[in-house]
Amino acid sequence: MARTGFYDSTQDLYLPKDTLTWADLGSSPYQTWDSYTTWYKELTSSTELEYTSDIIDFGFAKKVYPVVIVTARRDGATDTAATFTTDFTKIKIEAGNASDLSDATNRTLTRTSAPTYTGLGAKRYYRVTVTINSGTNTAPQGFRGIEIRLLDDAVTETIESFSLATVDDGSTNTRVVPTNKTYSSISNVSLTPLDEITDTVVTGVGSDGSTVTVYVALTYILTGYFVGDLGGGGSVTTSNIQIPPLLRLVSTSTNSFTVQAYKPNTAEDTNCSINAHVSGLPPVAIDTNGNLIRTA
Repeated sequence: MARTGFYDSTQDLYLPKDTLTWADLGSSPYQTWDSYTTWYKELTSSTELEYTSDIIDFGFAKKVYPVVIVTARRDGATDTAATFTTDFTKIKIEAGNASDLSDATNRTLTRTSAPTYTGLGAKRYYRVTVTINSGTNTAPQGFRGIEIRLLDDAVTETIESFSLATVDDGSTNTRVVPTNKTYSSISNVSLTPLDEITDTVVTGVGSDGSTVTVYVALTYILTGYFVGDLGGGGSVTTSNIQIPPLLRLVSTSTNSFTVQAYKPNTAEDTNCSINAHVSGLPPVAIDTNGNLIRTA
């Protein structure tokens, strides 16, 4: 990460530095004044101009989505917009909880091949690096401005009466539920089971005649967790009950979340219908103009 150019206050532009040095003046084609037809001599279509922001303190750790607006202009023609080649702009987002970003994770986005941002989690400190192609010797270009905003306004949806059985392929005890919206990251999923399922309840009778209903698997009873002398007249029986299942949020992605439904007493895998309230950050991507913006 670096700031690879210089600021030209007369044009209010951050411009690329040429790699030409005084040592080059003794070699062709630089020996005569007639050779100097442009200010730049070493820029090519692949030369990059990079600007890295200072570390931004959001104030506390929170999931955010970045918006980056890039304004670029031509050197010597500041009313003319810059021309970006393939995969420029490039925008790198770093995020961490250490004030020097020594613990940072990052995302690097490019305009054509990798434009879509996905969340970096709840972080306090952020840094943004923007890279453009610096133009050519006859048409150099630079930054007029870079606007960076870190936003946390959420989008939400409610998924109603979704049957987990419809996404049960029998190969795993988790279910992937698709969302109707796409997110840069999902922050929260509230789950409500709509059905009761059949589970097993264990009733133990001790040798003293006391009865205890135990909401655990029968195997636990038989391995000594029931207080009482089974060998001296005690007994253990099982019966079925109707009870709501337990739901666990396993993971989230940009367009789905994964849940597990299981029976409370036996911990067996099961299915049910659910309502889900989903909250997250909106999708963000680099547009055709090179800006990182909210897309929905």
